[in-house]
Amino acid sequence: MKRLLKNAKVVNVFTEQIEESNVLIDGEIIAGLGKYYSDEDADVVEDLSGKYICPGFVDGHIHIESTMMTPWGLANACLPKGTTSVVTDPHEIANVCGVDGIKYMLQASEGLPLNVYVMLPSCVPATPFDESGAILFAEDLDELYSSARVLGLAEMMNYPGIIYDDPATVKKVSECINKGKNVDGHAPLLSGRELDKYIATGIQSDHECSNIDEAMERISKGQWVMIREGSAAKNLDGLAGLIDGPSYARCLLVTDDRNPMDIINEGHIDNIVRKAIKLGKDPIRMIKMASLNAATCFGIKRLGAIAPGYRADILVLNDINSIDIKDVYSNGEKVVDNKSIIEFKEPEVDAYLKDIVTNSFHLDRLKDDDLVIEPKGNKCRVIKVIEGQILTDEIIEEIDFSVNNGIDVSKDILKLAVIERHKNTGHKGLGYIKGIGLKRSACSFSIT
Repeated sequence: MKRLLKNAKVVNVFTEQIEESNVLIDGEIIAGLGKYYSDEDADVVEDLSGKYICPGFVDGHIHIESTMMTPWGLANACLPKGTTSVVTDPHEIANVCGVDGIKYMLQASEGLPLNVYVMLPSCVPATPFDESGAILFAEDLDELYSSARVLGLAEMMNYPGIIYDDPATVKKVSECINKGKNVDGHAPLLSGRELDKYIATGIQSDHECSNIDEAMERISKGQWVMIREGSAAKNLDGLAGLIDGPSYARCLLVTDDRNPMDIINEGHIDNIVRKAIKLGKDPIRMIKMASLNAATCFGIKRLGAIAPGYRADILVLNDINSIDIKDVYSNGEKVVDNKSIIEFKEPEVDAYLKDIVTNSFHLDRLKDDDLVIEPKGNKCRVIKVIEGQILTDEIIEEIDFSVNNGIDVSKDILKLAVIERHKNTGHKGLGYIKGIGLKRSACSFSIT
């Protein structure tokens, strides 16, 4: 079927201009744009006078598990926000279920109107000290590269393994590079010679930058910088200066970890674009960073622009400065009509994979005694959360263990427990944390 979107203000991410034009969609592809396309060229015609159209947004780094939604649920939440593609790292589910977890994510995202690309987890477990449900080596990942939606190897958190030539770590990167795929990075505060060695292996990006100097060193050495604005880690303010100069051409937007309430109430990639516009950044440049830049970073051809031959992932905006999204097209099909999602089916998943991922919690019921910290003096190390950052500080606090076993909400000192849940070993880690702000009750999660 052919669709004509006429009289629209088209955001051209190549020229960074707005051009009034008609856009012809043929199936999944943009056939052309120009005033010479008329009603006679299409089966369906929409007059978008006064409206803007731009490419669908791409989240260049996300952990779907951290949203606490299935891929189908994420699609329902993100499509009305203008995100039509995501690049996901299924690290959490792989940490629990290994290769079967990755296969589950591939099947659970197959055929969705949200295009889900996958970067294979590079560090399962995240560190050699972790007790995970699985351990993945390079050979375990090999079969998964055959999927067209697998773009490469996800954030290489084990930068010491790269710097000091750990054979298993280096093998994962080299085998991915040899397959012509991408490798993403994760190396906060790494600099100088060590950063050079890390990048020289072929690692193309980093989403852990928190300040301009750190980001500019990476850009100057050829890496892409992912500007992250999630629920916990918020780096836009610290990196906004990248957008003003030529460095923006090596930047893309990511959420990494964003909870469902923030997505529903504030938005997804559209929220980052809006925030940047409020900081005085050019909306067209932000749209480009949210679309074409991300597609270019990952080598996804014909994605991220309104141009002939490009995939018809298109947003219709009532207003460009507020990124007020009216309609969304994915692969040429309207999936959001006047802000309302059009119903679509949840993909089918093999029963054995569904059973594995939904029955992965192996832990006896915890008792009060399991959470008691035995004092070794009246002072204790405390993890201090840095607001809006993934980095933390270590501080020393005086702890009164005689009251609530050291918990003191007046000083914002809470107890933190990490419990092994994969093999019911009974292993646990207990400590204190400051900066959460919780005054009563408790919170828990079991993502990994």
